[in-house]
Amino acid sequence: MRIKLGKYLYEIYYILISLLYFLVVKNTWFFRKLNQKTEIEYNFNIIKFLAISIFVFFTIRLYKKTHFDIFSKNTIGIILLVYFIPSSIFFSSTDVSPIIYLAHVTLFFTLFFALKIRYNINWPVLSKKQSMFLLFAITFVGVLPFLRYLQHINFKNLFLIDVYATRYKFRNLFDTYSSYSHSWFTRVIIPIIFVFALKYRLKLLAAFNILLLLTLYLMGAVKSVLLGSILVVFFYFLPAKKLMNYIVGGLVILAVIALVSIPFFDADNNMVAVIVFRRLMFIPSLLDCAYYDFFDDNHLYWSSSFLKGFMEYSYDVTPPRLIGEIYFDRPDIAANNGIISDGFANAGFIGVLLNVFMLACFFNVIKNCHIDSRFYGIFFFFIYNIFTTTFSTVLVTHGGIILIILSLSVLRRNNRTNYS
Repeated sequence: MRIKLGKYLYEIYYILISLLYFLVVKNTWFFRKLNQKTEIEYNFNIIKFLAISIFVFFTIRLYKKTHFDIFSKNTIGIILLVYFIPSSIFFSSTDVSPIIYLAHVTLFFTLFFALKIRYNINWPVLSKKQSMFLLFAITFVGVLPFLRYLQHINFKNLFLIDVYATRYKFRNLFDTYSSYSHSWFTRVIIPIIFVFALKYRLKLLAAFNILLLLTLYLMGAVKSVLLGSILVVFFYFLPAKKLMNYIVGGLVILAVIALVSIPFFDADNNMVAVIVFRRLMFIPSLLDCAYYDFFDDNHLYWSSSFLKGFMEYSYDVTPPRLIGEIYFDRPDIAANNGIISDGFANAGFIGVLLNVFMLACFFNVIKNCHIDSRFYGIFFFFIYNIFTTTFSTVLVTHGGIILIILSLSVLRRNNRTNYS
């Protein structure tokens, strides 16, 4: 009987990155350091691994068999690939509290079922001309204050040279408006205009947006500005219905390359394994353990974020800097916490549930806006941020609230049949 490998790409992906984790990732510096600072052990337990593998294969099958709209199918699929599966592998070989893995499972299945809920949104929608005029007017007026920083830009940053020095410099130069609006424009507003320009073949506007994004990138040298721009173009041209096939296929190829590289590089120098799989997929689970270990029964109750004016914060540095110093002996490292570790740090499992609920509501609204799939790159970047940044920061500083408003008013379509 002939077996079609394409039919089992997700299962192959799970097996490959399981091998990659046990052979490479768990031996890298971050994992060794956490092992030294805590009682966490990375011991392979065949019974535990098989039990979790059965659960993972069941989840993969459930995902494949469930009918979703394109936005939901792609969103759940990405979270399955880069979060649920890696966290399952990680916790199959550690002796950490099962509460942490329960939080990850809760996140995945809450989103899974939340994105099945459908309803009609009664919210005024702007026409194409009104949308373009509004976005361009906001950008034109909003970017004018940044002209005062032109004298401070460093063109070497275009080649990723001196980026950290530039970032530190602009952190001190930016006022409150610049600090917030920089992300709003580079992560949300300008990328949306750029997709409109591609969609309606407005070459001059597209060129202007590229120039504007590069200029704003040079004002702070935040590499995610470039990454986000690349993702917007990448997802614009990829066919939405085959998006997950391309992503999982690409990850399988990268996993094979990382595995083939094992005889030639030690764990910390296996660049594909370190940059793609360790950083993107396994570090969030590792940091969730560190945050849970430190903040269990020692919750912040959002005293380091939006309640800092009402509650006393007990530490001299931010939580990411604190974790970086205590668990990795690197006060210069900002061990950024994602949605799960942010919940644990602020209010334990209750905090996790609050974050998961808000995220589910956010994605459910986006899903019911029936947005053109060519805008998906903007939302993909948002998905990445929720696992590397506090949820309140993603909503306010990174423009999540701006994105939801524009989704309702500018990007939403009334006839959902046009979006499948």
